[in-house]
Amino acid sequence: MRFEKKIAVVTGAAGGIGKAIALSLAKEGADLVLNDIAADSLTVAADQITAMGRTVLAIRASVTNSKEIKQMVKSALDAFGAIDILVNVAGGSKASPFHKTPDRYWNRVIDLNLKGTLICCHEVIGPMIERGGGNVVNIASTAGMIGSATGLSAYSAAKAGVIGFTKSLAKELAPYGIRVNCVSPGPIETPLMQLLSPEIQRKVVADTYLKRLGKPEEIANMALFLASDEANFITGQNCAVCGGRSLGW
Repeated sequence: MRFEKKIAVVTGAAGGIGKAIALSLAKEGADLVLNDIAADSLTVAADQITAMGRTVLAIRASVTNSKEIKQMVKSALDAFGAIDILVNVAGGSKASPFHKTPDRYWNRVIDLNLKGTLICCHEVIGPMIERGGGNVVNIASTAGMIGSATGLSAYSAAKAGVIGFTKSLAKELAPYGIRVNCVSPGPIETPLMQLLSPEIQRKVVADTYLKRLGKPEEIANMALFLASDEANFITGQNCAVCGGRSLGW
């Protein structure tokens, strides 16, 4: 198993892509720290991983709150002694025309999708440096690569920031043996997709070259590869898993 004796922190782990990544890591031998704000769904995910024979610590905390994340990292270190892998998944947005949304709305989108990633990285990097290495995988979006035409302008801006942050942080942390990479999903079968109208969902599929939505497990496959020893010479990269959507149209 690729992650035997590894400790992984996964944010946004209660459902969708985050849960798929957490379950995949557990199948490959990792013990998990699961983070989300959805307490009931977080408990369900934790129970599933426990049933697989892995040790799991479920922590309800907001990635936008630095105090809560600092305490989460402390709890993880107290429980496991180390953090080897951080996967930043927490994020999302509702579709809304930018000119019709107040600044409190897009400030929240930027806080959740960009600032939350920065906060989690900031708290985990120190322990990784002390340990002598680690892996960070950030989940961005093809919206951050080519922009979105479905009322997700603030989300696109935040995810573009995640991609740029990933590249810069990879340069900073390479001397410490810490790799930082990014996965940019295209349209995926998640609760976020279900928030879009049926008309927009049909357009999204039509504008994707493989003519289907991706599955959360397909994002998990890339995230696990980047976090594994198989990717030891890969850092600072943004890997699109998008059915060709990042090619534009």
